[in-house]
Amino acid sequence: MKQVRSNLLLKHLGLPKQLALVCAAIAIMGPSASANENSELAEEMRACAAISNAMERLVCFDDLTAELPEFAVAEEAREAGQTRGSERAADAASAGQARAQQARGEALSSRERAAQERIAAAERRAEEAEERLARQQSAQQRAEAEAERRREEAARNQPPSSKTYVSVAEAWQNPRGLWRFRLENGQVWEQTSSESGIRYRENQRYYIEPGAFGSFFLGTDANNRRMRVRLAD
Repeated sequence: MKQVRSNLLLKHLGLPKQLALVCAAIAIMGPSASANENSELAEEMRACAAISNAMERLVCFDDLTAELPEFAVAEEAREAGQTRGSERAADAASAGQARAQQARGEALSSRERAAQERIAAAERRAEEAEERLARQQSAQQRAEAEAERRREEAARNQPPSSKTYVSVAEAWQNPRGLWRFRLENGQVWEQTSSESGIRYRENQRYYIEPGAFGSFFLGTDANNRRMRVRLAD
């Protein structure tokens, strides 16, 4: 009730807000404050009110208000609240930075994993391409070898079209006494008749010469006689 009456009085007198706060503090203090303390506070209030400069008068009342115990406690509470608010804001900012850093790390790890997977996939494709190329080259080599073998076989089975000197690698006679000759090129020739011919002797130079009607003869320059032969199957 004292505080209400003091506020109404100050409002009626047109005193500044700071003076109203000081008066309210005096009313709240009430009997707990000594008369001497109230008298000193009243003197200080009158001194502040007597200041003609508005800014200086405001500063005077602010200083007077700060000296009151209740307002000092309130100021400390306000500062403590500001400190706690600053600390909470700092904690929130730190937590936000930590979450952002974690998110960046996870994004970077995800990109690194994706890059590693792409590299591994490219390496697998390169290995598969090398294996396919190796198989193709191997198949081509086998095909070339088979073609060469067939050419050689065809050459062995192809009789000469003109007088051709040959090298006899092996010669033997069958039970009928007819000669068979294996040449160094792989061809095998056999004597077709025992009625005419020459005697085979080693270390002589022989030739095969085609005759009429698809016939062939084995001969040597050292003898005019020849042996009728044919290419064995």
